[in-house]
Formats: sequence, structure tokens, C-alpha cells
Amino acid sequence: MHTTRRRTLRPWFLAASLIGLGHLTAAAQEPFQGLDTYVNQALATWHVPGISIAIVRNDSVLYTKGYGVRAFGSPATVDDHTLFEIGSSSKAFTATIVAMLVGDGKMRWDAHVSDYLPGFRLYDPYASAELTVRDALTHRSGLARGELVWLGAGISRDEVLRRIRYLKPSWGFRSRFGYQNMMYLAAGEAAAKAAGTTWDDLVTKRIFEPLGMTSSVTSMPKDNGPNLASPHTASHDTVHTLARSSLDDIAPAGSINSNARDMAQWLRFQLGDGMYNGKRLVSSAALKVTHTPQTIIGPGELGPPDSLVTFNTYGMGWIVEDFRHQLVWQHGGNTLGMTAAVGMMPEHKFGVVVLSNMAGSQLPGILMDYIFERQLGLPKRDISAEAYARYVVQLRRADSAEKAQLALRAPGGKPPFALSAYAATYSDSLYGDAAVSVQDDHLVLSRGEWKGPLTYWNDENFRWSELGMFVKFEVAPTGTITGMTFGLPGDVSTLTRKQQRPTSAATRDALVPQKPGEKVLHAAEGHQPPAMQ
Repeated sequence: MHTTRRRTLRPWFLAASLIGLGHLTAAAQEPFQGLDTYVNQALATWHVPGISIAIVRNDSVLYTKGYGVRAFGSPATVDDHTLFEIGSSSKAFTATIVAMLVGDGKMRWDAHVSDYLPGFRLYDPYASAELTVRDALTHRSGLARGELVWLGAGISRDEVLRRIRYLKPSWGFRSRFGYQNMMYLAAGEAAAKAAGTTWDDLVTKRIFEPLGMTSSVTSMPKDNGPNLASPHTASHDTVHTLARSSLDDIAPAGSINSNARDMAQWLRFQLGDGMYNGKRLVSSAALKVTHTPQTIIGPGELGPPDSLVTFNTYGMGWIVEDFRHQLVWQHGGNTLGMTAAVGMMPEHKFGVVVLSNMAGSQLPGILMDYIFERQLGLPKRDISAEAYARYVVQLRRADSAEKAQLALRAPGGKPPFALSAYAATYSDSLYGDAAVSVQDDHLVLSRGEWKGPLTYWNDENFRWSELGMFVKFEVAPTGTITGMTFGLPGDVSTLTRKQQRPTSAATRDALVPQKPGEKVLHAAEGHQPPAMQ
């Protein structure tokens, strides 16, 4: 699951309650002249099937509306009730739950995570003993992402937390910002233990129900409801519809599904200092901590620096920065098939939500910035066209990199060993098991929820179609295949082969001659898949 700043490319159904009904009925007229036309043009430019927008000002819902379609090629249109995955925009819900429990006296920001989760361990003994709830919520654990520990692994939340002890730190504990989804899982599960319930129940009972967010859910809907957006990805302007993928194993970091009407209530609550319809739901002091800078985000740590942002920090569940010299609280969300942008200018009592059914799309952040600038009364500029021009340059560079990779493929496409020699189960404490089998005339790699063919590239390198990621088989001098590299840049491990057996000369195919100076690809050089923001 990637996360990105909102302006860069980098990954359910009842009617509203009667409480606050006047606020839930948004104005039918567009709040800024030409907004609808601009949104529809941007949808076509960026090849995004559909989006839904909510705009809040001064504790009132100014506007909610859907644009485009729920699924590419389908006539079913998006409206303000259509449910989308909000990805890492869920993190603010987890941070707010902790703030509620801090206000109740059931948690402390600087209590150790292990006080609530006694079995919790990290690779570094000092960090393991000292990691606090504040550390977990502010991305300063010293750990890199380690996304494939949970992404597509098909394991429980408890198992994700157990495996994290095998993830080696990438930098010093509390030394710098390092975005980490599993730390939000730890914070969410710690909150559940402190409250004697589940994270899902906490979010439902203490946020969704009081705010009238009656369509929102903490995980993938159990049935394919009539107003549910489908996830998509795009390649060279070709849109592909994807199957929905569960994020339940990392839920406190990014599994919530919501719609524009519900998210408008979330903005009202946040902008209202924890008050909703005259009732206080969280201590003002505790909520303020989530909106206060805790960790400095260095240049480029969440994507290329933005010239319109002069300071960039992380609070708890919110990026706290400026935009056009105005204070902003915001957090994007990016799952395997959808992208969201949620942001507020608290000094203006103004907030925007943009939900989309396209992975890794810049459009939600672009539209949020456009609406922010309209609220500020700044001269109109075509942010979408400016960003798309930069995006075209990025695509050309990506195409060049892809062509360079293709040039490294060995002629004839014949691996050094018979396919049966690679077939085995490979295992690692961090990543678990991955099984390689032979199907027809090719290898297939299966791990958790994901299964796809391995395409031979060169030497002992194969490309896994499921993620566009390279894996490399390890071969001992004796001719035994002993392991397989697996992971994403910065987090690569060697999975050891179970029940090793020698690869004899009789079962070995002819080795593919290497070209002089031919480069060997490693797992870390593959493409990173879109993951949760």
C-alpha cells in the first residue's frame, strides 16, 4: 500500500439518519461556477471512470455529487451514495479512536504499545521495548514499509503483528519519518485491547453511528451491493477493471469504505473540534494532538516536493502542512484499485473529499487543490492540464525504462533448468510461504491471495505477472536451487526452499549463454505495485 502526498503519483448502504438531516441535504447548485464542467473534463483527461465529491463549509454540507460511472464500460453512474475504498484516509479514524480513548483515560499517547499488546515485538529490542502509541501513529518506528508482509498474504491481523518482529529496521528508531502501515495496525489493535472490543466495533459505535455515517463500513462489503464502485487500474490509457481485494488484515491502516455524503459528516466533526450537532464526541485537547505536527516529513519522502507547500509534517492520521500559505490537514488514500483525497483548511472551516475508482490517480488531489483555490478566491488556473503535461513526461520516462528492461530478456526465453527443478515451496519468517508449480509449459507462483505466471527473463531471473515484480532463484554450486528472492525495493528477502533436492545434470536443460556484460535483474529492480496510501 503506497501512500503519497495528495498531488503526486506513487497504493457500503442505508439512508442518512434523521440526526442532522438539514446538514445532510446538500445544495443542488454547484458551489463554484463551472465546477461540474471542469470535473467532467478532468475525468476524461485522466481516464478515471468515476468520482464523488463532498464540500463542507462552516459546519454545513455545501455540495455532494457523483460523476462518471461505477465500473468502466457500465452505464451505472456514480452518485453521492456510491461507496468507495478510502485507503489510508482511514488512518485519521484510527488516530481519532485513540484520542477518544485518551480522553476516556483508557489509553495514553506515550504508553508503550506492548502495554496493550503484551506479545508485540520488533526486530530491534530497544525499539520493541520503547515504541509508544505516539510513535506508532506518527511513523517514526525506524521500519520501512514491508508491504508484502501483509499485502495479498491472506493472513490475520494477529499474524501480521507477529511477523513484524522479523522486519529489520531501515534507519534509527525515532530518527526520521518512515511511512508504516503495520504501525497503524498495531495502534488500532492496541486501542481495541484497551477498550475490550474490536477496532471495527470502536469505529462503528464511536464514529459512524454518532455521525450518521450509516453507509460506511470498516471492511469490504460482504455482498456486492447495488451502489458500489469497482476498482480499476490503467496502463497506457487503457483502463482495466479489477476484482475487489480485502484489506482486513491491515484494517486500521486503510480498510474503510465510505461515500461522499458520509465523509461530509466526518469533515464537519473534524472541523468542529470534535463536536457534532451540539454534542462533544472527543476531548478537544486529545483531538488537537492529532492535528498537531509530530514528525517532520523530509523533502521527497512522500513523493516529489510541491512548490506550493513550504512546510510538511505528520500529525496523527493527518499530514499537517500549508497550501498557498494556508494551514491544511489532509491525508490521501490509495488501494489496489481506488484513490481518495481528504483535506481541510481549518482556519476557513472548509473541507473537501474526492473519492475515485482508479488506483494511483492524481485526479482526487488535483480536484481538491482546485476547489481549495476557488474557495480562496485565487485566479483560475487549469491545475489538471498542468499536472497532466507533467504526467505525460513521466509516462515517457516509464516507457523508456520498460524498454530497457525488455532489452535485458534473454533470447529464446529458455531458463537454465527444467521447469520441474524450480517447483517447490519457498519459505521465510517475514513473508511466509510462496509456492512455485509447473502448469502446462510455464511456472506459476502462488502466495496467499495472489497467483500468477512467472515469465522467464534472463539467467535465474523471472518476472511475476501478478505484481510486475522480479524474483531471482538462488542456485548453489552443486546445482541445487536453494531459494528465491522476494520483496519490493528496500524490503527484499530470500525465501528458503523447503525439502531441497539436488538438480542433477540429467534434469538440467542447456544453460542460456549470457551476453557479455549482461545485467542480472534482482527483485528490488521490479516495479512496485500500487498499494495502500
